[in-house]
Amino acid sequence: MSGVSVAVIGAGLAGLRTASELSRAGYEVTVFEGLSVVGGSAAGSFRDGFSLDGTLPLVRSSDRALISWIEQSELSASLLPPRACIDSQIHRGEIGPIDTSTLSDLAKIPGVTTWDKKRLLRLPRLMARYRAQLDPDRPELAANLDYRSARDFATLYLGKSVWDYWVSPETTSQYASDEMELSRVAFLLSRMTSREGKVALGVMRQGLWQLAERAASRLNVVHDLWADEVTERGDGGYQVHCSFATEDGETHAQKRPRAIDVDAVVVATSPEAAGEIAGPVLVPAERDYFARYRGGPSMSLVLALSAPLAHYAKFVRVPKAEASTIECYLSECGAADGRAPDGKGLVMIRANERFASANSSAADDVVEKSLLASFSRFHPEVRDRVLFTRLRRTQTGNPNFHVGAYRELARLARVQEDRGAAGRRIYFAGDYLIGPGPNQVVSSGMRAAAALRAHFEG
Repeated sequence: MSGVSVAVIGAGLAGLRTASELSRAGYEVTVFEGLSVVGGSAAGSFRDGFSLDGTLPLVRSSDRALISWIEQSELSASLLPPRACIDSQIHRGEIGPIDTSTLSDLAKIPGVTTWDKKRLLRLPRLMARYRAQLDPDRPELAANLDYRSARDFATLYLGKSVWDYWVSPETTSQYASDEMELSRVAFLLSRMTSREGKVALGVMRQGLWQLAERAASRLNVVHDLWADEVTERGDGGYQVHCSFATEDGETHAQKRPRAIDVDAVVVATSPEAAGEIAGPVLVPAERDYFARYRGGPSMSLVLALSAPLAHYAKFVRVPKAEASTIECYLSECGAADGRAPDGKGLVMIRANERFASANSSAADDVVEKSLLASFSRFHPEVRDRVLFTRLRRTQTGNPNFHVGAYRELARLARVQEDRGAAGRRIYFAGDYLIGPGPNQVVSSGMRAAAALRAHFEG
């Protein structure tokens, strides 16, 4: 809409998707990013022909929001169609393919007992019972189901072996959360979106960070500008108070304040940062939500290999029974137009929440050695093939969907809808509002853009 200025704070996938949609609709959009790179948790780069990604570059045929954005960005030729990836799991040290599309496939998962295979017959009835409350784009609608953990739910209705060898490794590989606290809503949404029917799993041909960079190239992105807080103007608009670094002499950098006037604001940062930036315009219930929120730590290790571990891509989950520090990993073989050079290999390992928490203050080299040692249990040959590694870690990077999180989201959504009806034009986007993974993050950006457009366009 011509003449309406919008500040999008944060150039991660959520912020860039919001900004892209609003820019296409004619809004005057400026994206503020405190770093010199875009993509947020998905930021990456090339090194010696290897694509070093910040997030697992997995995509499913049901990831409509992500695939649609790729197509709009004219990147289909380089990112799509995804390369086939074999869904796998480790059982007693052995790696084997699994399929969870149907009940008969679920019954074949190693470790599931004969009795619990029969109990799986309850699953279609349970999904039918809850389906009306499950919307992947509005997970807060399932608030009434958010009073039991995924562990208690799966163990009660489907059996302990189903929890140990299917529900736990699958949901934690997606949500990267403490399996003892994860809400059953997370499992129900996971089952609904990624498993019902034949949903193909694939690997992006190139890193998702290229999608972020393409989007940023078409937008007005201001780098190295930190948004400190948002305040209201008397005429109904807003001021974004920022700081930018300037060199002071030869050795120091100082922050210089700056205020930018806009008609609306989208805060697409971490929830911790969002609470601070939007603090002056939030009501007490919103401040309480952001003050209480705590994300989980994350650690991932990328291995560039001189030769692939196999001549196909596979995504491997590691159940807790394997007593490993690894939660899951993606192994790929190189290709002429792929994420690793032809004849070489690429592995992305993600540590489990227990290891990430216990080693949050450990040195990088200690973490790398530990993860590589754990991975070598499954692939002893990897030590002789490592060309270089890249460790990525955050203290609060994983969204937290514990029992009660969806009820908190429902309360937050009601308050924000009320504030919007009263004329407030500040919106939020991010994985903590909808779910983990690139498709959910992109969906949250679309949702924020739709809410803003509804205000100005009716």
